[in-house]
Amino acid sequence: MRSTTDWLTRSLGALAGVVALVAALLPAAPAAAASVGFKAATLNIYYGLSQADFAHDLNLIASKADLVGLNEVGARKTFLASWAADNGWWLYAPGGTNQAGEALIAKKSMFDVLDKGSIFVCDTNGPGEVPPARYNNWVKYRHKASGRNVTHINAHAVASIETAGRPEDLPRTRCAEAQFQGLKELAVDKQDEGQVIVSGDLNVDFSADRSYGYAKFPWQVFEANELPNLRSNYNLYGEKGTGTHGNRHIDYIYFWKRLPEHQLMWMTDYDIVGGTRSDHNGVVSTFSIQS
Repeated sequence: MRSTTDWLTRSLGALAGVVALVAALLPAAPAAAASVGFKAATLNIYYGLSQADFAHDLNLIASKADLVGLNEVGARKTFLASWAADNGWWLYAPGGTNQAGEALIAKKSMFDVLDKGSIFVCDTNGPGEVPPARYNNWVKYRHKASGRNVTHINAHAVASIETAGRPEDLPRTRCAEAQFQGLKELAVDKQDEGQVIVSGDLNVDFSADRSYGYAKFPWQVFEANELPNLRSNYNLYGEKGTGTHGNRHIDYIYFWKRLPEHQLMWMTDYDIVGGTRSDHNGVVSTFSIQS
């Protein structure tokens, strides 16, 4: 009986040694990649606000995020430049009032500016007429904590282009259609250089657009397609609150979502920012980016 026990002990010991040897020869499992976070926001600050109310809304949205796309702020370009310099933010507000309206700001403590640009889209009724000319503005940043490039694209589409998701047969609608397609093409171009975020007041309600599915509006152009492609905060996390402009969700944050094996940045949640003096609420999305 004892000899059998000794034999079993020796056999188990030998087996343990073999297992240990094999384990030592196998490559170690890679450590989980570290990720760091930041927040991106969008807010249309109504151009008719008083200076005090404009400053209130600017400070409110800046307190919630690290990157912000603004709309209707072109007439405040001088104030924005002073505010950004005093508060440690980058500002990109090119050209005249219309072009500068879609300004982008970012915290200098978190981002470096690598490149920037502005693309003219259309001017429905000509210079000086309403609606104003439209531009797609963008800035490519280096996110300091991760070392990765993040391009932020910002836009504001013309209003009164849809009813319950159905396009209005108007020149301004065709201008918006061109802008949406331009945003998609710009995102496709910039995703080769790093991560991409698209923000802005697109003046198309998310749920109505998804329900009706007009081919040239944001749902079909950006989201009703396979990955890699743009995905919005509403698509990923639902429509929170009662709306961003009245009862409509028309202010968006998208990011370029890749196939899982290639994904380096994720949108992990978002919030609606109320308490503004503007006729719009803000949207703030939380992102996690791999170092």
